[in-house]
Amino acid sequence: MWRRLLLSVTMLGSAVPAFSAGRYYCAADDSNIKLSIDAGFEETGATKLNHFRGALIAKSAEVPAGFKTLMLDSGQLVHHWIYDGDLRLEVFARGEDQDSGKSFDLIVMSSGKNGAAPMSGNYVLTFNVPDAAPLELKGHLTCSVK
Repeated sequence: MWRRLLLSVTMLGSAVPAFSAGRYYCAADDSNIKLSIDAGFEETGATKLNHFRGALIAKSAEVPAGFKTLMLDSGQLVHHWIYDGDLRLEVFARGEDQDSGKSFDLIVMSSGKNGAAPMSGNYVLTFNVPDAAPLELKGHLTCSVK
């Protein structure tokens, strides 16, 4: 009897379903920027981030030199949130070498309750340069869930 019970518990424990990561693809292409972001989250527990990368090309002539083309990675991701159809990301980085006093801050906000439909959202991109007012670019973006 005990063997059957132990065998049943063992079999049920091994039958736990495998969970895959939820992937989010966000893109914007307007007069300010061309942006592509790929973020992956575990679907179990606290939806831990397991993948982040992106690319940003600034089209505006006002964008500081050194920030026209940016490759985004998880080392720059300072905040991420995914909950109930809402996606929030914040990417921050400082310039290097001759651009050491400059920085950029990208905030992505997207919402959508239906996982099959594209999620609409906005971005706010702020460039900070010493001895100048911050340059803030805003626009719309679309995210999809894979």
